[in-house]
Amino acid sequence: MNGTNGTNSLDGRVALVTGAGSGLGRATSRVLSVSGAYVAVSDRDPEAAQETVELIRGEPRRGETEVVDLDVTSPSAVEKTVADLSERFGARFDLLINNAGTDRGSDLVDIDDDQWHDVFGVNVDGPMRLSRAFVRHRLALEDAPTQPVADIVSIASISALTVGAGAAAYNSSKAALLKLTEVMQTEAREREWPVRVSAINPAAMATPMMDQWGLPPERMMDPAIVAELIRFAVTLPEEACLQSAVVMLRNEGYPR
Repeated sequence: MNGTNGTNSLDGRVALVTGAGSGLGRATSRVLSVSGAYVAVSDRDPEAAQETVELIRGEPRRGETEVVDLDVTSPSAVEKTVADLSERFGARFDLLINNAGTDRGSDLVDIDDDQWHDVFGVNVDGPMRLSRAFVRHRLALEDAPTQPVADIVSIASISALTVGAGAAAYNSSKAALLKLTEVMQTEAREREWPVRVSAINPAAMATPMMDQWGLPPERMMDPAIVAELIRFAVTLPEEACLQSAVVMLRNEGYPR
């Protein structure tokens, strides 16, 4: 049964999670799997993705998992991955979690063109291509308008809504991803796509990417908190949508 019936069950649904070799992607893959989904665990590092799969397979109740070797900056790899999952699972492939992200941690004057394009390639171009291919897959289904609503969840950042020095490319790319998500939400509504689009904007999480910032542990969230919000978003009743949400530690406060 499709999880958009307002229950926490994801039985029968198939998810693609990008950047799932660590951090939030790993936590999300686990949460979706223990809720019953078949999870395609993707990462540009297949060994890290395999570690995620092995951790999930230790859970007492879980859906099936597989490793997908996917570099989201490769247009051909994106098309191949979506086409493969579409061919194998058809309408059941109805969850896309755009989680893969990267950062160069540089001021604008210090970053070079290649570093800038790498950040935007992972954080913006990858989600755009994946979402485009995913929506095309859903629209190509037989009786597409009558199919249960599918879900795209893109992981932006609180950095999309705030400004800070030292992360010019990251902040800009996450703002672009948030705007892209808003565009998709509008097109989904006005073009009547059978797709629901959500954005999650987490504050600092205890993930490998955050290590460079040197934040104290008490200021960083467990990625499992955000993963639970993702599960909530994709199990809402079809008539509802978590359009854009900020999630942070209760005592941390919104940065200004």
